Amino acid sequence: MATCRLAARDLPLEDSWDVLVAGGGPSGCTAAAAAARAGARTLLVEATGMLGGMGTAGLVPAWCPFTDNEKIIYGGLAERVFRDCKKGIAHLPEKTIHGWLPLDPERLKRIYDGLVTGSGAEVRFHTQVAAVDLQGPGQAPALIMANKAGLTALRARVYVDCTGDADLAAWAGARYEQGDSHGETQPASLCFVLSNVDTYHYIHGPNL
Repeated sequence: MATCRLAARDLPLEDSWDVLVAGGGPSGCTAAAAAARAGARTLLVEATGMLGGMGTAGLVPAWCPFTDNEKIIYGGLAERVFRDCKKGIAHLPEKTIHGWLPLDPERLKRIYDGLVTGSGAEVRFHTQVAAVDLQGPGQAPALIMANKAGLTALRARVYVDCTGDADLAAWAGARYEQGDSHGETQPASLCFVLSNVDTYHYIHGPNL
């Protein structure tokens, strides 16, 4: 395989963060909020232009059940986000919390924005981890970020990998496994949204 050598250059470095969270899905948002609420200077970087991951950018249409049909089993910040979502779909009965709750992705974006920024964490959109610079022995690694500013470097006391693919951990040298015993992974789901559907006639009309 052909290679390309990067010319030596110095990158701007920010090293004043306590916690750096990579990925702004549900786990990244709650990790950043929890860290900031505990007093850590926290930065959340997200590759897209919104928080929420698959629930907003990925069109996943509903929450999996949060209960065991008797009580909430995902508490804390997860329950807060879940109940804030439920408030935006007021026509659904309260018993809906025991099943699959539909998602309003636009409302969910605002909920995550409020959760993260309200905790005191900073968010940078359209910013993706491009590489991990392991530095030398005894030195903290730096993350090489790519965004409209080009390549920059960030260093924190603690890194939280919420990329979904464990990119940060893998590039930093952590051991990992992928797929089943044959290396095969689950096929991707395809989610989509249909608008202007007469749901009554869809349910009660003839089977076409």
